[in-house]
Amino acid sequence: MKTKVLSILLSLAVIMGLSGLFSTTVSAAVDPAFAYGMVFAATNAHPGNAVVMYNRHADGKLSLVGSFYTKGDGINETSPDPLGSQGSLLLTPDGKWLLAVNGGSNNITIFHVKQNGLDFVGKVSSGGIMPVSLTIFGNEVFVLNDGDSTHLGNITGFNLGNRGDLDPVWGSTRWLPAGGVQDFGQVGFDKSGHWLVVTDKAGEIIVYPVGWNQMPAKNPIITPSTSTTPFSLFFDNNDNLLVVSVNGGNGAVSSYAIDHDCTLDAINTVYNGQNASCWIAGNEMGAVFTTNPGSTSISAFMDKSYSGKVSLVKATAVTGIATIDEGITNDGHFLYTLGPGVGIYGFKIGYGGTLTSLGSAFGTIEFSGNAYAQGIAVK
Repeated sequence: MKTKVLSILLSLAVIMGLSGLFSTTVSAAVDPAFAYGMVFAATNAHPGNAVVMYNRHADGKLSLVGSFYTKGDGINETSPDPLGSQGSLLLTPDGKWLLAVNGGSNNITIFHVKQNGLDFVGKVSSGGIMPVSLTIFGNEVFVLNDGDSTHLGNITGFNLGNRGDLDPVWGSTRWLPAGGVQDFGQVGFDKSGHWLVVTDKAGEIIVYPVGWNQMPAKNPIITPSTSTTPFSLFFDNNDNLLVVSVNGGNGAVSSYAIDHDCTLDAINTVYNGQNASCWIAGNEMGAVFTTNPGSTSISAFMDKSYSGKVSLVKATAVTGIATIDEGITNDGHFLYTLGPGVGIYGFKIGYGGTLTSLGSAFGTIEFSGNAYAQGIAVK
């Protein structure tokens, strides 16, 4: 991922327009009481990581609320996608708490979400090196620590309390398989909380069964991916696992059913012919989208009847923008994507997975020229 194809992000930041999606006022110009939802994105700055918050209105337009420091550090590298992951920002299902990884200081920040801003609650150690992804089921949170050349990656569990306290769960750490360079993309619970899945960009998918005590088994089942470099994951309404893979410049979405013994049964794999397909999101109507920054595009797929059998709607549903992380609103009507060095793009999702642009991104000071921004959460 960290190749010359992603340098396109910075050049596009210079040529893109700066109007349309955002209110031209840099504070909450619209009464937040009339906001229909929120969008959050992380600057990933080092030092001084921060989360930028926007209120979302009925037409999908956004107004800037402000920027809130995590009191931790992000990771700045020489190219975009420094975390190499999806899920570095996590909004709880009730919308009350926002969790952010600080990959440069190996901790997690907890915010209390209000319509007029974020209140810092606390910060805890991630239990490993370079946290990159978060997932939640009930009150159990797991973080994926990617590790480095001298430290193995792991997943570690926490209990999220009623006051936003994030307490480590003793004995929950599971060391990820060794061998080769650790480069894990995402951790995710399925919708029923029975499985905890990690994508390994070395070409494998790691599945942990979750016990009655909400603890993952010590020994996972590892299955080779049907396409190369599996990056991010998504569970459909029937708990089929959908994984997007880079696949050597011909991006792919592969779908699997998880058996009771944790093995994966491949359903199908669909290619989009796009480069650097790494991020995936879907709604409850069966629309699925991948962002492909290497081809400056977004691809649209359909998961008909949540069967897991995916079909390609349009390889280039959107062209001319290089975005990474993405998220879909709870009602399934809007898609937002993050373009490092530019800002956030918004789209209205139509019948059959069509996308209509809400306007070009507004280059706020938090994102303009910042090639390292990564992480998005949407409500």
